[in-house]
Amino acid sequence: MFELLLACVLSDLPDLRSFPGVESVKVAVECPAPKLTIVHVRDWHFIEYAEFKADVEDEVGADQVPGQYLVFAREVQAIQDQQELFLNALAGAGHRDVWIEGLIPEFERVFLHICHAAARNGLYESPNPISVGAAARLFVKQQIRVHALDTDQGLRLTMPLDAAGKLREVSDSDIEKRENLMMQQLRNHQGVAIVVLGGAHDLSNNVPAGVKLVVVTVKGYRQASGE
Repeated sequence: MFELLLACVLSDLPDLRSFPGVESVKVAVECPAPKLTIVHVRDWHFIEYAEFKADVEDEVGADQVPGQYLVFAREVQAIQDQQELFLNALAGAGHRDVWIEGLIPEFERVFLHICHAAARNGLYESPNPISVGAAARLFVKQQIRVHALDTDQGLRLTMPLDAAGKLREVSDSDIEKRENLMMQQLRNHQGVAIVVLGGAHDLSNNVPAGVKLVVVTVKGYRQASGE
């Protein structure tokens, strides 16, 4: 009973709608006494130039790709600026555990080194400041703790490019499998788990019993995504 009460207290959240950078907050899965509350911060993915080119070249023409890529990178960075404000406010409220899409357990220990390397690189290098995301900015200042949301198995299931460097179609079933693997990464945590994950992901079918799911959209996301 005490453990359940403690988990409920730890899962309490302030009014996220009042936090900086926030456009909307939605309770996707309600739970009256959650042992875990997942806050899904919808991310607008940064992708490498090769993947971006494969995605848009046929639509805009090869000569337009570099300019379009710069516009895209600026959109992503603006959204990450808003995410940073939100994550910093959450950290100030005592919620400092952040799970990052794309990070796997094998790289958790070296993520700080990846962040420092990213800070020295430009847009067309990997990693770069945009590729490591908003959470990395707070992590290097020791304001949050980062954890791996992904697994190698999950990433392999949803690789966007094939062996020839062409975009491939990822099945809904493989996406669901990856999202189930993500939930496994959170299974031992109680309280609040902040998840920075692509906005197209819907975890409402994946959360187990006793878990509340809150989805946060920051300003700029809807315009960038075309919602």
